[in-house]
Amino acid sequence: MSPALPSIEEITQVPESRRAVAGPEWEDENGHVNVAHFYAFHLAASETALQQIGLDDDYRERSRCGVFSMEQHFRFYDEVRIGQEISAHVRWLDRGNKVFHGISVIVNHDTATVANTLEVLEGHVDLVTRRAAAFPEGLAQRVDAEIAVHRALPWSLPLAGSMGVRR
Repeated sequence: MSPALPSIEEITQVPESRRAVAGPEWEDENGHVNVAHFYAFHLAASETALQQIGLDDDYRERSRCGVFSMEQHFRFYDEVRIGQEISAHVRWLDRGNKVFHGISVIVNHDTATVANTLEVLEGHVDLVTRRAAAFPEGLAQRVDAEIAVHRALPWSLPLAGSMGVRR
């Protein structure tokens, strides 16, 4: 059985990576935010989280490595309407030699609900060979530090179950 959703107060223990008000251009034919805009918001938040650990344009240029999406699971809990304020919070879950597992959570501040989550498995990739590559020690240590902080939180989120780091 999946855990219940944590409260907004619990989720916001993870610093926000992105905040916005849903604009009219985000609206779909059902009168709420379209999935494409949620997806783009999750990706922008995840990019911010990657930059914070040093996986940025400078790292890609210097190391010729980056990350590729390997698996994703989108889960919806509540809608967001135009004009409502949202934020995304990225929680690091686990790391292997060449992959990491994480989840981005979008919070609706107007309704105090979790709107949706995007769970990801990302591979560290050599951009020349286009093959998975081991994390360099410094980057691995920064990812591990984030995972340790997030594992110390006393709450969890429902996960896809089939996704994760294989040992």
